[in-house]
Amino acid sequence: MSEVDPLIKRELQWMALGVLENRDLTTMVFARVRRRRIRRVLISLLTITSLLGISVAGYALMSRESAPQEIAIDTGATGSTDDDAIDTEALLGLISDYPITWEQSVGDYAAISKAAGIGDTLGGLTAQGLKVTWERCGSSQCPTQWVLSLRNQTSDIITIAPSISVFIDHNPLSSVTRPVTVIPDDTAILIFTFPEFRELSVRRDATWQWNWFLTSL
Repeated sequence: MSEVDPLIKRELQWMALGVLENRDLTTMVFARVRRRRIRRVLISLLTITSLLGISVAGYALMSRESAPQEIAIDTGATGSTDDDAIDTEALLGLISDYPITWEQSVGDYAAISKAAGIGDTLGGLTAQGLKVTWERCGSSQCPTQWVLSLRNQTSDIITIAPSISVFIDHNPLSSVTRPVTVIPDDTAILIFTFPEFRELSVRRDATWQWNWFLTSL
């Protein structure tokens, strides 16, 4: 009766003034009470809907800001739209236009691991493929670019410094290091270049060897 009492008092005042003469007081009172209740329900629903919308938007914003960021690996090839981009799935095994073999000796005092080849694993990364690009050097061909594919088959994020060492007639010639971070179940494409090889004077019957190893970061 808390809602009806004020209306009854108001209607009685109006009747005393003759405003509601010859009209059904009961019907008018309950109709107004019903309209007031409907209006309150609509306002409550609108308020609840607004609060839910604000809560959902706030949760989405907080989730996006607190989500861990993925570590991007800049390999210079993977995911590139360049026509010369390297397909990691196609880089398997040894790809070379000229003979080259694996050398078991490291040949670098900075090495902190044994010498590895294709299929070997060092520091959690497995070498899946190697592509060698050759350029003319004097009267022969020299391997000036090496592209090594390393796969992280562990459940950890790995940060290491792989190196490639190049040999000629089993004598160490040069080595280059490329530090890299690789997330689990991902592949890193490392590009090693030896532009100085273009200036070499190499015999036609010279043999080339290679291996990869780890150095300190």
